[in-house]
Formats: sequence, C-alpha cells, structure tokens
Amino acid sequence: MTLIILFLATQSFLNIENKQVFYPEPVRAESTHTYDVLHYFIDLDLAMTSRYLEGAVTISARSNQDNLTILDLHLLGLNVDSLKVDGLTASYSHNYETLYVNLPQVYNQGDSFDIMVGYSGTGSGSMGYLWYTSTHPISYTLGCPFCTRRWLPCYDRLWDKADYGVEFFITVPDSYYVCATGELLDVDTTAGYATFNWKHNYPIAPYLIHFASSIFTTYSDWYYPSASDSIEIKYHFWPEDTIYAPTAFQHTVDMMYYYDSLYGDYPFERYGMVILHPFYYAGMEHQTMSSIYRTGFVGNDYYLMAHEMSHMWWGDMVTCFGWQNVWLNEGFGTYSDALYRERREGHQSFINTMISRRNAYFSAEASHPRPLYDTTLTDLFCWGHDYCKASWVLHMIRYLCEDDNIWLSFMSTYRDSFEYGNSSTDDANLILNQALGGNYDWFFNEWVYDLYYPIYDIVWVKVYESPNWRLVLDITQTQPMGPSVFHMPLPIGVDYPSGDTILTLDINQSPQHFEYVLAQEPMDIVVDPETWIIQKNTVTQGIEEYVSNNIAIEKINSIGRHIELTLTQPGLIKVFDITGRMVYKTYAEELVYRPSSAGIYHVIVGDKKKRVVIVK
Repeated sequence: MTLIILFLATQSFLNIENKQVFYPEPVRAESTHTYDVLHYFIDLDLAMTSRYLEGAVTISARSNQDNLTILDLHLLGLNVDSLKVDGLTASYSHNYETLYVNLPQVYNQGDSFDIMVGYSGTGSGSMGYLWYTSTHPISYTLGCPFCTRRWLPCYDRLWDKADYGVEFFITVPDSYYVCATGELLDVDTTAGYATFNWKHNYPIAPYLIHFASSIFTTYSDWYYPSASDSIEIKYHFWPEDTIYAPTAFQHTVDMMYYYDSLYGDYPFERYGMVILHPFYYAGMEHQTMSSIYRTGFVGNDYYLMAHEMSHMWWGDMVTCFGWQNVWLNEGFGTYSDALYRERREGHQSFINTMISRRNAYFSAEASHPRPLYDTTLTDLFCWGHDYCKASWVLHMIRYLCEDDNIWLSFMSTYRDSFEYGNSSTDDANLILNQALGGNYDWFFNEWVYDLYYPIYDIVWVKVYESPNWRLVLDITQTQPMGPSVFHMPLPIGVDYPSGDTILTLDINQSPQHFEYVLAQEPMDIVVDPETWIIQKNTVTQGIEEYVSNNIAIEKINSIGRHIELTLTQPGLIKVFDITGRMVYKTYAEELVYRPSSAGIYHVIVGDKKKRVVIVK
C-alpha cells in the first residue's frame, strides 16, 4: 500500500494531483465480465452534519453471457438496506467489499435489467464520501482509483464505463448547493430542503463520478467552439473567496481553446471546477467537474487547472485500461500543462519545466527504480515515474514524429481510436507504428516496459583534412540497469565559429563509432541541444589532429584596433591574450577579429606565432 500525503508547505510538486492507492485490481477485459454497466441513477439524502449518507442507486446493465444467475458489485463500509432486480426482491451476500446478487430470474446475452440497491451508512477512511466543517461544512466524493465503492454500490472497474452516463438526485438542506458530474437540470426546493438534479450522458468510469456540497456560490464563463455553439464552464467556491475567482479562472476559456486546437473538440456537454477545502489532493479530474484544492485556487495555480482540464481528453474521454497503464492518463496531463505553460510563458519556461520534471524522475529512479508500466501497482501515482517520466515519454514520441503535424496526427488517431473507451500501452504502441509507418515496439520496450535511462560516455575528436574537417565520435552507454542499449536516435549539436548544426545519430549498439566530414571546423559538441531525450552524458574532447600543409602567414598587422591577417591557404588560427587564455579560434584563410579590450595578443598558426597590439 502506498499513501502519499500532500504537505502544502514543503512539497515541490504542489501543481499536480497526489492520488492514493488502496485496492490494486487485476486487469480484465470488459468483454470477459459477465455483464456490462449501462447507466447509474443515484438518489441520495445528505444531512451535511457528518459523513452519513443514505439513498439508492439503480444500475442499468446488460448481460454478456447466457444463463446469467449471479453478478458481483462493489460496496465497502456501507450497509445494504434493500435490493431489487427489475422490481423483484433479490437475495444477496455481502463479503467485505463485494456484493454478490442472486438474480431472481435468468438473463441471457444481450438482455438488459435494472439493479436497485438501497444503502446507508457513515463513510470511513480517507476516501469515498468525505465531510468536513471548516469555514463552512463541505462534503464531497473521492473515488480515485479504487474507492468509488466506499460511497456508491457499483462495478468499480475503470474499464467498465457506464455507456449512457449517470444521473443524480441529491437532497440537502436548502442553504447548501450541490454540484456534480454533468449538467444541472433542475433544483426543487421544498420544506427546507433542496434536491439537485444533475445529468451526464457520456460514458464514464466509476472513479470519475463525483458530487460536492457546501455553501457554494457560482458563476460561469462560456467557450464558443463555433458561432452557433457554446459550452458552459461553471465554477463553484465559497462566497468569501469571490475576490480570488477573476484571477484564478482568467485563463480557463483560453485553456479550452488551446486544448481544442491540439486535441480536437472538447468531449463533453459542459465543464466546471469546484474548490474544495480540506482536500488532500492538489486536483482531481472528475469528469466535467475538476476538483481543485483551495490553496491552488487562492494562489492562482493555473497550470494545475490546465492539467486537470487536459484530463477531460486524456483520462476521462480516453481512459487507461487498467491502472498498470496509468502513465497514459498522467503523462498526457503532465505534458499538457507544460505545453500550456509554454503558451503563456514561452518556450524556455516549457524547457525549464521539462528539465525540472526530468530531474524529479532521476531522483525517483535512484530511490526506487522500476518500469513505467508497473504490474505490481505498489508505486502507483509516483510523481517521478507516472507523471514526470510519463510526460517525457510523450515528449520523446513527439521527437520521433519529427514534425508537429505528424505528432498531432498521431494524437488525433489515438483519440479517434479510443474515444469514450479505454486504451493500453500496447494500443498506443500500435497507433505510433501506424502513424510513423514503422515498428516502434523497441521504444515502448525500452522506455515503458523496462526501467532506467541512457547514460552516454562520449569522446570526440576533430581532424583537419584540407579543405574539410572530420568529426569522430565514440559513444558508449554506461547505465547500470535497464536495456544495455537505448536505441533512441541521439541529436548532437555541433558548434562552428559562425553557427551550429544538429547531427542525428542512429544508435544501434554500444560502444558505437561515428565519423562525419564537415565543411567547417567543429569547435564544440552538445548532446541533445534542444532537450528531447531523458539522458545523462559525459563529453570528453580527444587530442586534435591537424594537417599543416606548410601554411604561411602572408600578411598581418602588428598594431591596430583589430587583428587582420591573410594566410597562404586556409588553416587553423588561434588568438591568445597576454595571460595565455585562448580568446578565439577558427579555421579560415583570412581573419578580421576585434578583441573586446586593448592589450597584447598572440596569433598562432601552426608553429608560427605573431604579436599584435590592440589599441582602443
């Protein structure tokens, strides 16, 4: 069991969710289960004075087999008060968290039926149905990843989405407001109580079903995907916090516009955010209604809000198939909030964010190395792996695509293939193969199913071969675990006296030798200059070799405001100041160089040395 608590004052990752794991599950295909959930109809009464709740859920389902006589649901810590199937009383047994229902009649494949469970009780533990009293009493649900069963009888598997969504009728004292998944249809106020009817018509995994109740005030923004269409974005927060709302929510419409432009149409009927306190995640991407901790709201943590909104596409519409694949949910979310930071703060801010998250992964891998695809589920929602490394894997996929149009095409195909369903690592692999027209199994084998990262030991030498230069590179991978060879194409930046270029090395073994003939003298090399790859490196320059060909200095000034010389043929020219420090080096036939300060300089060409006095 892994339990990570969000320490608001000390943690460096306050911008991202801090999800907890309690009940690991086996991966099971939906088609192998005996029935398929179609819809949840939830009718609850909340006293708002404790964690007590009571009500009923009607689960519409369809049999996946002939002769279905018993089915399983999940319910943990609450009491079953009544149970009927298609209006007929049914017997059941309740074994800890599993509710076995004996169907009063036989159902065959394709038959539909309704299961009504009346239930009540007081929530326990740190998830499920929570109630607190602070500035105002507040209650909310929290089911990610295995605890929807703590507040709702359900089939608590993320791959069994309710095909036709969920509807709520939630009754509270009339001073309270209830927000929930979907769209508010009606509020019925009678005799001091208010019943809120919310409805959502899209497929939804159980852990994404959510409601919250408190003394909320609200207001809405609107996103217009076209001149004839609009999407409401509705915010819920305490009246005392109204002063923070205009700043905290100022970018929300722009976020939706941005993600819409990258990932396709916003996938649901509306969007909203609810501000929760206390709330020991930073955020949670409940479908259509993201939960945000109050500290982030007050502190204008817009990239946390960007993270949660991006989950509407990646995590909610396309949901990982089994928690072993959670890197898909969180990698997309983490990469998306970095991309939105780039939109607001520029490319260097994006690169700085990616480098910071790469370093977080390095720290996590040093303390507990593991593959990104974690079959044990003992380290689920690890910040360094499931968020940071996962976002880098997506960044590297973008690099493999070479062109952002191809990358966006990959994203579009991935979305279209699995929208409103579930996807796995293998699914993403197949889509990448399709998008790039090749076999990229090696990439997923090395970066997702295996652990660690490449550590490159690079020795480079330059050799003058008139009129060109030969760049020689010897690269050895020295990582202590994981693949002996990471095959990721390696970009090497080459610095020239008057510019630079990038060479892409096709890596297929270790050690490996490369040689390139260049028109200019290579002055230095930089590994991964544009920051595309998870890697560490050590670079060493070997002994330089030159062919002199008896180059002579044809003309040079001895005093002036600049150094000017001409050689009998192109050659290597070095300029040193009076302390012996080399201040300039180039390969050329003619040179005009203006030092930054006056003084005595020495110019060396081969074995020839000349003195020049610079005056200002």
